[in-house]
Amino acid sequence: MNAPGNGHGGLLAVLHEQIRCAEAMLRTLGRENQALNDGDAERLNAAGADKARLVDELEALEIERRQLTEAIEAELAPPPSWDQLLGLIAQCKQQNQRNGALLKARSEQVRAALKLLRGAEPNCYDASGLTSSARAARPLASA
Repeated sequence: MNAPGNGHGGLLAVLHEQIRCAEAMLRTLGRENQALNDGDAERLNAAGADKARLVDELEALEIERRQLTEAIEAELAPPPSWDQLLGLIAQCKQQNQRNGALLKARSEQVRAALKLLRGAEPNCYDASGLTSSARAARPLASA
């Protein structure tokens, strides 16, 4: 059995490591966002790989944190670093959601461009609010 205080010290060490990981995740999400904005597939792939590695690391640390918390039976109130970690995780979640929305928007732009290049015209609305009949599509080579 751990001496008094060792369990708490171990828990604090794990929390600080989780904070370090969450800060790295937030930086990685920022790099991912910049790569999305720049259309840089190589940097996007690198950020995705870093993000996956950090998710694995955070999950392993969370398992360790839960085990330590159970072992010391939460004798004291959560340390201030717990609130810091929760705040960082919330920021990561928000940034990841923004990146996902940006990725979806980029994907829609690519689909629309491909549709246009293939000759299908997007539905357009006339002054009455109804879609106009699409003109016959023609292959890109005949444009």
